[in-house]
Amino acid sequence: MKKTKLHQGWSVEVGDGGAFSALTGGTPERKAVVLPHDHLVEIPRDAKEPNGPGNGYFHEENVVYYKELQLPEEAEGKRVWLEFEGVYQNSFVYINGAFAGKCAYGYSNFYLDITKFLKPAGKETNEIKVIVKNGVPSGRWYTGGGIYRDVNLMIAEPVHIAPDGVFLYAKEVEEGLASLEVQLEAANELGKQRRVTLKTTLTDREGQIAAEGEMTVTLGENEKNTYRFPLYVKNPKLWSAEDPYLYTYKAEIIAEGEVLDEETGRYGIRKLQLDPVHGLRVNGTTVKLRGGCIHHDNGVIGTREFSFAARERVRGLKAAGFNAIRSSHYPMSRKLLEACDELGMYVMDEFADVWTSSKVAFDYSMHMTEWWEHDIANMVRKDRNHPCVIMYSIGNEIPEVGSPIDSAWGKKLSDRLRALDPTRYITNCMNLLLVGIELLSKMGQEQQGAGQQGPDGEAPAEINTMMSTLGEKMREIMASPMLAKLTEEAAQQVDIVGYNYALGRYVPEGTEYPNRVLVGSETNPPDLDWNWDAVEKLPYVIGDFDWTAWDYLGETGIGVTGYGESTGPMGMMYAPYPYKMAYCGDINLIGDRRAVSYWREIIWGLRDKPYIAVQTPAHYGEPKLQSTWVFTDAFRSWNFAGFEGKNAVVEVYADADEVELFVNGTSVGRKGPQENKRARFIFDAIYEPGKVEAVAYKDGKETGRDELVTAKDEVQLKAEVRSENGFLPADGSDIAYVDVSVVDGDGVLNMDRALDVTVSIDADLQDDVAVIGEMVEQYHQGCEIVYGVRGSRKKDSFFKRSTAEGYYKVLKFLGADIVTPGTALYACM
Repeated sequence: MKKTKLHQGWSVEVGDGGAFSALTGGTPERKAVVLPHDHLVEIPRDAKEPNGPGNGYFHEENVVYYKELQLPEEAEGKRVWLEFEGVYQNSFVYINGAFAGKCAYGYSNFYLDITKFLKPAGKETNEIKVIVKNGVPSGRWYTGGGIYRDVNLMIAEPVHIAPDGVFLYAKEVEEGLASLEVQLEAANELGKQRRVTLKTTLTDREGQIAAEGEMTVTLGENEKNTYRFPLYVKNPKLWSAEDPYLYTYKAEIIAEGEVLDEETGRYGIRKLQLDPVHGLRVNGTTVKLRGGCIHHDNGVIGTREFSFAARERVRGLKAAGFNAIRSSHYPMSRKLLEACDELGMYVMDEFADVWTSSKVAFDYSMHMTEWWEHDIANMVRKDRNHPCVIMYSIGNEIPEVGSPIDSAWGKKLSDRLRALDPTRYITNCMNLLLVGIELLSKMGQEQQGAGQQGPDGEAPAEINTMMSTLGEKMREIMASPMLAKLTEEAAQQVDIVGYNYALGRYVPEGTEYPNRVLVGSETNPPDLDWNWDAVEKLPYVIGDFDWTAWDYLGETGIGVTGYGESTGPMGMMYAPYPYKMAYCGDINLIGDRRAVSYWREIIWGLRDKPYIAVQTPAHYGEPKLQSTWVFTDAFRSWNFAGFEGKNAVVEVYADADEVELFVNGTSVGRKGPQENKRARFIFDAIYEPGKVEAVAYKDGKETGRDELVTAKDEVQLKAEVRSENGFLPADGSDIAYVDVSVVDGDGVLNMDRALDVTVSIDADLQDDVAVIGEMVEQYHQGCEIVYGVRGSRKKDSFFKRSTAEGYYKVLKFLGADIVTPGTALYACM
């Protein structure tokens, strides 16, 4: 099947695309765009948006996309499909004015056979129209809006392989031999039967054939069937996150020596085992999942997904020590799956955040009962040849899991997943507090949900706020055996019980439910040392997934530190406009690791060198309001102009018994770790420009040291380009990152300086920015310039408090404009 990306030649307009819209609203203005496209991130935000901090105060509205498509003459008589990898949400597709199909779920990929709607190939132009209807509110985080993932045109002969119709899996993997089964879904849309040969070839990295197999079948007229045949790979190279070896497969349908259709892809051979004695084993070795949860947006470019953005995210997570990602709370994109395969990352792919009970007014619960089979099937077809995917999650914090009737949905979902893909494990990420709230609501107590008030009447009592407010009390509630009893039926439906924020259940479940395997599917960053201790000691607890590994738009401010007496106990759970990001990630929106990431790496046993971070002297001694998602407000800098001689709290993270801190060579003291917190050492120092140094000791011997120096006032801008293999396609299908840093003459970041940045590009600079291909003028056509700025500690800066790293970053280095601190500019050439 020939697959072509349709990313150019699109236009978008605001509106619902209805039959009477033109009569009542005039002619909307259309704007040329290149896919993938996120409409929401480009338009002004509003403090009065109905979804408020949940969606980052972004404005949600309906849009309509248009594209003209002329098929080549050779497409005449063939079958034609469109695949939409992701449209948010409620998309309606029309071809030449006729309704061709729809998809309700904003995170599901879907296919449409558009053959019957098309005009003769090579002669006439076809119009594609996609109406996107975005209910408000429709999600608990920044959802984006529009065709934010790729659209693919697929053309095949009447006898063909169904879209994503090839499934390879390892039935047995033993020393020297892997026994695979190929499942190939073949369709014959001719009015007569056809005798064909189905063939699959597996080649290794060097291009050598590792295995091949075939079978001859007779396809009946207008018939579609799935056929199975074996492949045997001798001395297979196995895939794991540590050694992500990939083969290439090619599946073909052949008739009378002619290849009628083919599909190619990548595939990794690996063996999974699961039990409460050994935990999770990959290729015979027990693996503990050092996991992180991620949302689907890419920061300043919104939800748009590009190959380079996906790969940079996985590279950054691996560099920080993660070996697993939970896609929360939606099916993962193709590009991110490919990056996880190639770079080595285990994946928990999640179906949805809701089932039948809504969390916001217009979420997936409106459609789930009618669409779940369609969406589950397409998620599996997308995932099943990706070795990175080791488990599916059927839901996140689903209230129904505490109901003996409604929890039956879990069995439906699990049974369907097992029927489609028997090779992966299934989990359900349960929040026992939510089950408890549901129980209380049935008893006539306060009900959790959007629009309800908290116990002090100050803020909505939705689940995040309640968890943060309850604090230590939440841990007691989560440990309740009564709540575990309520979820027994839901837990029995899955292979791995996922617990969100329920460390207190880990130990008792080993006795109460000896046949269970657990995973910490969502946990608070400050609790990692306790959680990881349980993961290491309890064989049936296979890993821990931090909330969150990479920062995201929406749920604004759940990781922000508030200062002073004026802020109430619930008032800072979410930050006010103009904040837009959660700011609770180990890695911020522009890819820089925050202090908690280095502490996490030490707790995981992956880092020997200490790490220094400093709390700003500007708030020394002030009361702090921090949610349960905040580990620290410290950042890596020793530049605090105007605070000379003032107190500053210095944090050192080290795998050590003791740490000694020096400021300009003078010892501040030598002490052990913070009480009840592993590997974290707290010092009260006096800020003096110069150098702060930490020396770590174990058993009285030095084991490592770290230092920070004050950057000089004289600064310059340093630009570094990142792109895939030094290449940026001329067609707008991928992006490059340009990191612009404010540094002194020695290359030290100066955190106190914020400069305007002028970005320009011409033909003479192509080598400098690693652009290869056409002349620069061709890049400008239809390209969008997207800049993200960092470097200011002002509250209104675009990245809020992400200034700890003191850079500017510019995404998509494709034009010229002025970028000032605290702004994000979007301009079309």
